[in-house]
This record gives sequence, structure tokens and C-alpha cells, in this order.
Amino acid sequence: MTTTPATPGRLRALWGATLLVLAACAPATVPSPEPAASPFNATDTAWIQLMIPMNEQLLPALDLATPELAPFAAELKTSHGRELAALKRLRDRAALPEENVHAGHQMPGLVSEADLAGLRLDPSGLPAKLREHLEQSALLARGEQDSGADRETRDLAASIAAARADQSTRLGAFAFAG
Repeated sequence: MTTTPATPGRLRALWGATLLVLAACAPATVPSPEPAASPFNATDTAWIQLMIPMNEQLLPALDLATPELAPFAAELKTSHGRELAALKRLRDRAALPEENVHAGHQMPGLVSEADLAGLRLDPSGLPAKLREHLEQSALLARGEQDSGADRETRDLAASIAAARADQSTRLGAFAFAG
């Protein structure tokens, strides 16, 4: 029996043939399932990421309410706190970062550090800031209801829109200029 010396070319050929045989014997691969599509669309995520700072940044302003407005401000603080907890659960479910992407922004309805400093000097401007916040957050909630994809997020938006309508009416009952 004669043997043929192993040369690098013959080893590569043998290795290639072995791979072909193994590939032919291997079971057909089943493609891995696609990751589940997120139920959240861009409107949902943008709304969540804006409503969290809108509510968070309003809370310290509510502590500056005049005695006449203090009971209403306390109710707002409670309701906005509940909304904030629900918004943060949605943020976690959507796997969004905790970072405030609107930090330092000046937007209607969003109480900025400058707004808060002004309210500390003159809390009589709080009703106007509350009115702006209630109107803008209601507008945003309606936008989420119209264009959001996630049912739970749209349901929360509907709840917030209804709450803001009631809160705006109740704020209007106070005789404030602004």
C-alpha cells in the first residue's frame, strides 16, 4: 500500500471536502425569530419623554401656591405624582433611558429653572403657569391619542386629557389675572 505524502494543497482539499460533507449532513437551520416589534412608535416615546419632565418640573412650583390656591395645588401634586409613576412604568416598558432629553429646554407648559426662580420671587404668576401647563399637556395628550401606537400609552393619554380638562375648568374658577 502506497501513501501519498500530505501536502498543504491536499490538506486544504481534504478539509474543504470534509466541510462539504458535514454541511450536507447538518440539519437545515431554522432562522432565529425576529425580535418582537415594539408596540411603541415615535409618538409614544416622544410623548413619554416629554410628559415626565413636564410633570416632574411642575411639582416644585406647586409648593409655591398662595393660600387660596394651595388646596388645588395639593390635588395637582397628587394627581401629577400618580401620572408620573405611570409614565415612568411606560418609559421602563419601552426601554427608554432615564435621562431627561428635554433638560434645559424652554417650551410652553414646561416649568424651567428660570420660571421656578421667578415664581419664588412672585408666586402670583403661578396660576398663569398652571394654565399654560394644563393646556399644553392636554394638547400633547390629544396628540398621543391620535398618533400613538401603544394601547396603554394612549389610554394614559386619554386619562390625562380628561384630567386636564377638569383641572383647567377648576383653575378657571379661581379669580386670578394672568
